Amino acid sequence: MERAEKKRVIWWYEQLPHNLKPDESRCEELEKLRKRYHMPNDIFLSVLLSSPMITRRVQENAYTKAKEQMPNAPEKELLEAVFRSRVFPQNPYGLKMSEEEIRGKVRNITSLQDLITYFIEEDKEEQRFQRDIFGIGKKLAKEIDRILES
Repeated sequence: MERAEKKRVIWWYEQLPHNLKPDESRCEELEKLRKRYHMPNDIFLSVLLSSPMITRRVQENAYTKAKEQMPNAPEKELLEAVFRSRVFPQNPYGLKMSEEEIRGKVRNITSLQDLITYFIEEDKEEQRFQRDIFGIGKKLAKEIDRILES
């Protein structure tokens, strides 16, 4: 009798919400990358979550959910709801902005693509690695982005 093949659990992958999980081949490539850099799972996950591709998916998912919850809302209201989902205090990891700043930013956003571009640009300003003395984090982030976008 053959032994059942034990499925390997990849910790960082299991932590991702279903709608953000990369396909199997990308997952394997990402795991190889993590191991090559000897990166702890939690740090790898935080770098992965800050990638532009994940930012794009999160905003698209938030937009879809807003449309479901407010089916008759005008586009501008939907975009503002998605924008606010990324702002502190609702999101402890989000942008810290006043009501005036929010209104000013949302005024210039006219489409979901504008909103996604705004957040990707904002995320670029944030360091994906707080202390990256040897530049490994930048290399890792670049490779993660390449894998997710391929």
